Amino acid sequence: MRCMESRPRIYFACLMAVAGFYTPVILGADAAPAAAASPTAAAGGTSLDATAPSGSGTSGESPIMQLSPGAKVAAEAGIEALGKNNFDAAQAAFLELLKLSPDNASALINLGTVELRLGQPEEALKYLERAVVVKPDAGLAWMTLGVAYMNLSNLEGATAALTQAVFLDPKNPQAHNYLAVIFARRGWYDAAEDELQTVVELAPNFAEAHFNLALIYFQRHPPAVELARRHYQKAIELGEAPDPEFEKKLNAAPEATDVQ
Repeated sequence: MRCMESRPRIYFACLMAVAGFYTPVILGADAAPAAAASPTAAAGGTSLDATAPSGSGTSGESPIMQLSPGAKVAAEAGIEALGKNNFDAAQAAFLELLKLSPDNASALINLGTVELRLGQPEEALKYLERAVVVKPDAGLAWMTLGVAYMNLSNLEGATAALTQAVFLDPKNPQAHNYLAVIFARRGWYDAAEDELQTVVELAPNFAEAHFNLALIYFQRHPPAVELARRHYQKAIELGEAPDPEFEKKLNAAPEATDVQ
């Protein structure tokens, strides 16, 4: 099977790489000293409308409004640049934010995201490992850390980080999908199936999860062919790119009675 370099599909023969749908999100922050209040920003997915963990800000203001003027400018510039996939500009802006606020979880998580998008997971780890120390209750920080470990073939690290991500943010379908990918990579197909079932319950139109479920069902012994076809077709209907090689395997598979 072909290896997708930018999507978290469960292709059993190749390493999954970071998904390409990150965009920065400003979340609420825990109360901080009045002169140094800073938000927690995280790299979350726009395509799934993921639920991000939230905190309690120091007031009813938007978290970004609680920044100092210079930090606010840097944060806004980084958000705009990352939203436009201008990674060099985003990196410079978030580095400036980090300079102004050394323990700013927003800067750390978004810098980790930039490094992942630039194909540098080792550099991403430097920021993301700091981020989960600074903000240990940020589910998106743990999820992004798990993606970095996944890109480095550190399956144990990815499992630990993504398990923490779904514990902290159980309604985030992206985190569950990544965890399913890791479980499948480790040969834990029943656990992967459970995670993917959670994904489609949380986000019924998540095409990638339906595709992954098709692969998991086809991996059963004997293959659950009809279930695999059903989820594969649903993935295609939702806009997932067809996979001719997988279609050949589906079409060549003997009919069997699927077991739920």
